[in-house]
Amino acid sequence: MAGNSEFEIVQEQGWRRGLHNLMRQGFASWWKTNNWWVQTLIWTGVINFILAGMLWSAQGFNVQDALSFYAIFAGLFPPIAVIIIMQDVVVGEKLSGTAAWVLSKPASRTAFILSKLVPNAVGVAATMVLFPGVLAFVQLVFAGAPVASPLHFLAGLGIFVLNLWFYLTLTLMLGVLTNSRAAVIAIPMAFAFGQQYLLNMVPVLRYVLPWTLSLPPGEAFSGAVVPSVMAGVAPFSWGPVIFVSVCIVVFSAVSLWRFQDQEL
Repeated sequence: MAGNSEFEIVQEQGWRRGLHNLMRQGFASWWKTNNWWVQTLIWTGVINFILAGMLWSAQGFNVQDALSFYAIFAGLFPPIAVIIIMQDVVVGEKLSGTAAWVLSKPASRTAFILSKLVPNAVGVAATMVLFPGVLAFVQLVFAGAPVASPLHFLAGLGIFVLNLWFYLTLTLMLGVLTNSRAAVIAIPMAFAFGQQYLLNMVPVLRYVLPWTLSLPPGEAFSGAVVPSVMAGVAPFSWGPVIFVSVCIVVFSAVSLWRFQDQEL
């Protein structure tokens, strides 16, 4: 019995078959390895080091712009890391045969996708947004930045999380739809960096594209959704938040649906 302590009898039925074991493995890959603290150190250091340089060292820096600068740092770079983390989560296991091996056990295809989606969604939210955000909040408050309240700041962090989940679910979906590693990473990367050109060509897209969650929607430096929410000011539009939220649901649903009948 001791030698089989790692194995648990699967009691779930239907789409939940194997979900507990797969979820446990998914969360363990974040929280029982050095992955969580490495990501936390990287993003807490990068975001807060740059922010500290602006707040405490830059001469003539207008503290009223601090939230906009923070939104740029925290909203532009972490999505790239999410795409890189997620690029091999599904397609890599399909190509290596790991997915077929896992599904030959008592595990459903729905449980397999959920075990890739949920643990990674929680992991990136905590290590790339929440933990770095706590230190950023302390810095911003002490510097006199116009943060309306801790709840407003937390709401802004929640929008950052939605931004990350947009790219996470998009990359996951592409991993289900194609076996091309190049496509899985290239399409989200191209979208992440290409939005600014789309906005220049079709300005009305600022009301939907996730770019304007953290970056200015026009020529003015301010006006992005997240810094507006953190300052307690109504954003120029809630459209990007709604669009991103809908896309997260759609991308997740497509991933679950299309994986059901794929040959592995």
